[in-house]
Amino acid sequence: MPDAHTHQPWYEEWFDDPHYHQLYGHRSKAEAKLFIEAMHQRWDWARLSLLDLACGKGRHAKAAADLGHEVLGVDLSPNSIAAAKEEYAGTANLDFAEGDMRTFELDRTFDGVLNLFTSFGYFSTEEEHLAVLKAIHRHIKPGGFLVLDFLDVAFAQRHLVPSESLERSGVTYEITRNLEPGDANGHPTFVKRIRHQGPNGPVEHTERVAALGNAPLSSMLERAGFQILERYGSYDLSPWEAGETPRLIIRASKP
Repeated sequence: MPDAHTHQPWYEEWFDDPHYHQLYGHRSKAEAKLFIEAMHQRWDWARLSLLDLACGKGRHAKAAADLGHEVLGVDLSPNSIAAAKEEYAGTANLDFAEGDMRTFELDRTFDGVLNLFTSFGYFSTEEEHLAVLKAIHRHIKPGGFLVLDFLDVAFAQRHLVPSESLERSGVTYEITRNLEPGDANGHPTFVKRIRHQGPNGPVEHTERVAALGNAPLSSMLERAGFQILERYGSYDLSPWEAGETPRLIIRASKP
């Protein structure tokens, strides 16, 4: 079976593939709006400059701009950025740009950076994950903040759906999920394989997310220069309980 990621890292090709957008096109703008509003209200945000890193098609960035914040969304996928620019053209205080989260340089700093919806842990080494956090740190003003929204590993493992079949716009996607042995740094990896019929036969795409629990995530954040403030377990910002809540949302500051 051909693998769509033989020549490129999985995230470069898959996030820019039309089937990625078709499979995940149902993602809720309403959910994104509620999450952004929860943060805005909980932390009493005034008008902020925000970077939405790994913004996808910009649903969280748009929700933040609608609340009066100045927002830049950055993503690796040219297709996602093009779609965001087209859909939200004319929205005040909102712009988008392409960039690799490990190496981006914007020549400006922000009051806060958002990295949402498990947009972290894509790489094969801890050094690359740390490079992301250091790049974020460089782009935050002193006293500013990072919100890192990741999955809770134990919860995700316990609720893992091994296989399912989904139909989107007439295409059937066969999906399998596994927790596979450690990466180069010993972290297990959640692996999702998505198979569908292409014009020349079956095609397989792969998603990989390092199973980073609270301890390694916290360690990397501190090594990158952050001070951890709070942890939350869901998009309504209820308290985080290890293994009992679906998310691990970390709010950290740059001293």
